[in-house]
Amino acid sequence: MDVLQAEIATQNELRRDLNWIQLLAIGLGSIIGAGIFVLSGQAAAQYSGPSIIISFVITGVIALLASLSYSELGAMMPSSGSVYTYTYAALGEYLAWFIGWNTGLLYLFGILTVTVAWGKYVVLFVDIVSDYNVASMIVQAPVAWNEDAERFYVLTKT
Repeated sequence: MDVLQAEIATQNELRRDLNWIQLLAIGLGSIIGAGIFVLSGQAAAQYSGPSIIISFVITGVIALLASLSYSELGAMMPSSGSVYTYTYAALGEYLAWFIGWNTGLLYLFGILTVTVAWGKYVVLFVDIVSDYNVASMIVQAPVAWNEDAERFYVLTKT
């Protein structure tokens, strides 16, 4: 840990300021809550009862403890690398590699969850404001093969 802190101390400092574009990007990046809460809300409505509140409270306490850990570690080791750096300092290179890749997979699944939620939002919005059937337009190919005429034809709105 002392070696890592000495290495951090010798690194060049980054500028510590954010402009409005960067702040907007951070805000948009935090939309991950939309995907998680939309999908978990749908599952909770179908499969659970009032005890879901207890589940959210327990999860909130766990998230609070994790955020406190991140803030303490970030103050101790102010470098880029986040969880990889912290695991490397405490547990070694192999576990840090494993945790780093798992964090990448976590972000990937978070992005996929948000994508599903936003896709549902877009379909609902277009269905409300337009007479297009978005779901069939996305699934259906724009070109089809006519076996009788032995040629391709372009599908149009029906």
